Amino acid sequence: MALTELKGQVRGTQRVVIERGPVRVFAEAIGDPDDVYRGDGAPVPPTYPFVMSYWGSLGTGGAAGLPIEDLRGPGRAILHGEQAFEYHRWPEVGDVLEGTTTITDVYEKERSNGGKLEFYVTETDWRRRGPGRCRGRSASTGSHRADRRSLRSAASRCTP
Repeated sequence: MALTELKGQVRGTQRVVIERGPVRVFAEAIGDPDDVYRGDGAPVPPTYPFVMSYWGSLGTGGAAGLPIEDLRGPGRAILHGEQAFEYHRWPEVGDVLEGTTTITDVYEKERSNGGKLEFYVTETDWRRRGPGRCRGRSASTGSHRADRRSLRSAASRCTP
């Protein structure tokens, strides 16, 4: 069952430093070796804010602000569902950003096998001193296996 009590929770604030090495490595990992991503003041690749909390964190970070320990368990898997970014100013190497993550939506969908998919949508608002900000939105999907009774029920609805 989805942890609907998480909806609306602010999951904390963290600071990150955007460093030249991780930006270059990320660009190469996504198949974009353009020299524009090298050097001081270089812009970050468009989807880089998704990994900022893992690289360059000045304190705790990671996992998009979700309580991963509560979402794991037997028969469960966590998948990255989608991401979107809204830039008011493009982040670049050397920026020190502060991000606040909020869980903005929690919902479930039925799986065809009788199990459920749980969706946890987070938004992180990254701000820097001075003008501009970047807002990132990410959806993580938790897959929950159905119990045997639900699987038998789903199987009985199938026709050969």
